[in-house]
Amino acid sequence: MRRLPGLVVLSAAFSIAMSAVAQNDEDVVSRHAQAASAAMRAGDYASAEEHYRAVAHLRPEMAEAEMNLGLSLFLQKKYQAATQAFDSALKVNPELINARLFAGISRFDLNHPAAAAPYLRRYTEAKPNDLQGQFYLGVSYLELDRYEDAERALRTASSIDPRNVDVLYHLAQSFLGQARKDPSRREAMARAYEKTLEQIAAIDPTSYRLAQIRAGVSELEGNKAQAMSELENLLRNDPRASGIHYALGCLYLEAREYEKARAQFQAELELERPYPRTWLQLGHVYVALQMPGKAIPMLQHALDVDPASSGLLWVNIAQAYRSLNEAEKSIAAYQKAIQLGQRGASIYYQLAFMQKKAGHVEEAGRNLAISEKLRNESNQHTGSKPQ
Repeated sequence: MRRLPGLVVLSAAFSIAMSAVAQNDEDVVSRHAQAASAAMRAGDYASAEEHYRAVAHLRPEMAEAEMNLGLSLFLQKKYQAATQAFDSALKVNPELINARLFAGISRFDLNHPAAAAPYLRRYTEAKPNDLQGQFYLGVSYLELDRYEDAERALRTASSIDPRNVDVLYHLAQSFLGQARKDPSRREAMARAYEKTLEQIAAIDPTSYRLAQIRAGVSELEGNKAQAMSELENLLRNDPRASGIHYALGCLYLEAREYEKARAQFQAELELERPYPRTWLQLGHVYVALQMPGKAIPMLQHALDVDPASSGLLWVNIAQAYRSLNEAEKSIAAYQKAIQLGQRGASIYYQLAFMQKKAGHVEEAGRNLAISEKLRNESNQHTGSKPQ
């Protein structure tokens, strides 16, 4: 689950007073403001949107009107429109701090964690003891593989609400991510992970999060078969749990069981809030299955979700275009991957291969030389002989 249960979504933001509008001597503005407030209290967010939009149109200098319009859109899950309203409010009044919170959450719910993080960071700087702000900042960092930053935010969230199982679960995920990223810290992170498991078990022994964490521990210990079994059992009990299909798909992908991985990633995409990287992983599966026509739309969507995506995404795009014999597009994608840090010998070799195929002989020669140099350096480092 990517939404934190038990939180009051509106927090303090809905308490923004419309008194400045109500006191205005123009009856039409006052009537719209009062009707919007009544609609919000009644849960009729569509009507509230209509009235708040009228107020914002009549009083564009009033940041609170745009803020409340954003809230009415947010509660209808119209997140893209909500971000525009919140940004308009902040443009008029940068000190309207609650607009930063909901602008960040909206972007997170649009699967744009890189865009969400700056808003949430600014919000938590102003309100460090707000649970929602720290939680969403933490999970945004998790999805960006910024595990140490995620740990800090989620530890703060846990100190605010020590019995919140979802906070603890995501904190555990930050430990798992650090263990994967830095094997030298594996033992310390495994202890932290297991301690978090004990905390969750003490709070709610029946929580499905326990099965997720047990699967993570099994994976961390190298027992991927046990991790798969844990996740499969969990899905039998709760097939709509967000993120579980994704995690199981990743394990199948590592095992090169591509058809099983594809089924899990596709099941994840059928959920209301699929894990953001599902499109990238499904695209990778389609590349592995030599189905480039299906890979490219998935990879393009992954790029739309996070325009600052890693070079690995561009490698997959390059491979897909290579399979389609679209040399120029493949070359451009390999070059983008290199620009983003994918500078291994094999990448330069593949780029050179496609450049030669496209008739760019001189460029191909230069990149082939780079590939050979990198391979020789790697062989010298490992002590192996060139093949």
